[in-house]
Amino acid sequence: MSLATSGGIGGMGGAGAGGLAMAHPTGGALAPPVQNAPPGGASSIPMGMAPPTTSAAALGADLVDKQQQISLKQVRDLSHLPLVAIDLYASQPHVASFPPKNKDPAAVPGAPRLIGKMKDKILLQSSEASHKTFRKWLSKSKGYSDLQADVFAKADDKSAVPIASPQKWLGFRRLEDVPECLRSQVKLDIEDSDSPAIAEEASVDVGVSMANGTLDGSVPQGDDFDRVVAKVRLHSSKKALTVLPEEAAQLVLNQAQHHVARQSKVEDEDEIVNFPCCVAVPAPYCTDSAMEAMLDATNGTGVLLQRSACALAGALLPSSEEGKPNLLLEHILKFLQALQKEFQKKQLNNPDARFEEEQVVLLTGITKDTVECTAIQISTPQRDQEFCIFGHYKVLCNVSYQHEKPESIISKCISELFDVMDAVAPEVDGPIAMVTYGTSEEQKAVADKWEKVKKSLEDWEEVPHFYSKPDSVAMGTSVLGAVSHGRLKTIVQVEGKKPKAALALQVQNVAPVAVGIQMNYHGGAKNKWQPVKTIFDFDRRVPAGPYDVDISAATGAVYREQGADLSDEALFKATTEMESSKYIPKREAAALDLCVQVVQKWTRDGEWKKIGDVQSPLVMTDKDGNKTACERIKLELSLSPVGLITHSLVGQRETVVQATKSARNSKIRYYGGIILAIAFFGGFLVKSYWEEKVFDRDTRRLMAYYKNVVPGSMSDGD
Repeated sequence: MSLATSGGIGGMGGAGAGGLAMAHPTGGALAPPVQNAPPGGASSIPMGMAPPTTSAAALGADLVDKQQQISLKQVRDLSHLPLVAIDLYASQPHVASFPPKNKDPAAVPGAPRLIGKMKDKILLQSSEASHKTFRKWLSKSKGYSDLQADVFAKADDKSAVPIASPQKWLGFRRLEDVPECLRSQVKLDIEDSDSPAIAEEASVDVGVSMANGTLDGSVPQGDDFDRVVAKVRLHSSKKALTVLPEEAAQLVLNQAQHHVARQSKVEDEDEIVNFPCCVAVPAPYCTDSAMEAMLDATNGTGVLLQRSACALAGALLPSSEEGKPNLLLEHILKFLQALQKEFQKKQLNNPDARFEEEQVVLLTGITKDTVECTAIQISTPQRDQEFCIFGHYKVLCNVSYQHEKPESIISKCISELFDVMDAVAPEVDGPIAMVTYGTSEEQKAVADKWEKVKKSLEDWEEVPHFYSKPDSVAMGTSVLGAVSHGRLKTIVQVEGKKPKAALALQVQNVAPVAVGIQMNYHGGAKNKWQPVKTIFDFDRRVPAGPYDVDISAATGAVYREQGADLSDEALFKATTEMESSKYIPKREAAALDLCVQVVQKWTRDGEWKKIGDVQSPLVMTDKDGNKTACERIKLELSLSPVGLITHSLVGQRETVVQATKSARNSKIRYYGGIILAIAFFGGFLVKSYWEEKVFDRDTRRLMAYYKNVVPGSMSDGD
């Protein structure tokens, strides 16, 4: 999808684009970390210092996180720009940044920096001039500076038209798909939802309403071209403007980019709008359509990260306040030191013992409409990394929900996390800490629930609770974003090889959603859809795939005739029989009627949601619209850490008749080859047998001759 905001946006964000409250006036680099050295396995390099200069060549290598949707070329092109990190979905969003990549590979990398708070709400003036400028901005003929001058309203303007939290509306195709907790917060325009954008409108009130629409303003057809859009009316005499949620989200991101530019003293308009954005996304919003739209809003250069991992990265950052150490970090390091002492005692009796440094940390955070609980296993202490003290995060499981009152289901979420963790990782020891993240009020609500619910959870009763700073998610997002862009690295030394650079922090995520497919062998008839086959379930290690799904016309024909309740043996036998030439018409009909729908489940108790349009993978359509049935194809599915689905069709796409001929020819070649081999090698056997038989016959004749001619002689065998 191409956005109307993709060009010519500049200028500093005004009050109407959301204010910025500075959290730390000094805003410099972070103070040195606490001097608690990680035990066993850590490097001998003092914490907070760069690796030795002998590794400068390795540090100069360009790296990129392959789990993200950015390329190495994009990383190189953006290396001179600061990263913009946003906790966009929080109740109180924060903005942080990470400085550009240092040209000297041996230099100490920059430090994450908190910029301040921001609002995810845009205020627009309700005037005719504002309408005209905003309409021209949507058509790319005006820029961000024009919006600041003519469109954005001040915070005290009571007549302003607000567009609040557009990021939460990304990717929805129909209003029916929108959760009730979002629908209840806005005005819904149901009457105009099935009318084209140029049709007469029922209401002329100034304001914003959400309605069903399409990418080009036509009438919704119930396909993947549909979108939930915002109808923005800025003047009663003017027609409402249709704004895609990603276009509004682009304005929020532009606001954050300009806040970072102000702190970084960057004035070039073109560079400001190209600042790469890193966004922390709660698990309930990690859906395929939403993340695709978010990537469009970032012009394809965004880094999308799971919010819980960002919270942990931010919570483990060294304290920036002198005399106030990071209590969570101190607790973990002391715990590891105690384990190290016990290990040293065990090692006296068992020299082959291995020190297990992996420890589990629980995280719980809520926003205005989401709650998520996550268990993350941390390991690989690193003394040479000031901002990635642990080099490996392994997410074990994640339980999340979207709810109008998220604080009411915190206990349910924690209890479910306990059960899921016991199921997916029974061999892992219990957690050593519970960390909360979000605003102070949200963390207090979680802490109260935690103190009550942990008493009923075996082995979790003594787990201590730790608060994190409200800006922890934003700061952690800047760190993980810098890792994804290769700005934070470590040196890996392999014996016998040159040292090489690697990302300073490796994060292994689990799927925040489930992905499946539905099959229909009767032309898409509503009551003929098969049950969903789950391909990637919750807590599946991601990125996952490609996973191959074999689709054949013969199998479809069998299911059409005998139903789907067949054993594997019966299905194989029936499919093999159906592949013969006499069943070509049945296979062609089955191929033309076979439909596949990719679906995704956003929460564990939610419903399967359709992703994209219904596909006919066994149908080829030429330029004249003629359809041809194919014999078989493979559907490949992949899933990213934030729920993005990639699918493709792989195969030769032979027609049913061609496939039958190919199979017949293949069978003829197979059996013909066997016959030729038997004839070739069998000929030698026959020849050998015949020669042996002739030799024996001639020998007997010769001996009979000597017996008659010279009886009793040596030639006669005497």
